[in-house]
Amino acid sequence: MAVIIKEMRIHTVVEKRIVTEAELPEEIIRKIENRVLNRLSEEERIGQSAGQRRKRNGR
Repeated sequence: MAVIIKEMRIHTVVEKRIVTEAELPEEIIRKIENRVLNRLSEEERIGQSAGQRRKRNGR
């Protein structure tokens, strides 16, 4: 005899919490700092190249 499942109910719980710097290992903090610095330097580099183009076109 076959069993047919007509309805399934699934409950999930998502925990939201703020993690403080004291709770993170030093290695994770360094990785986060490196990512932020890399992104900032990329944005700065892209912004400078766009600004240089504008100056050339303006002359």
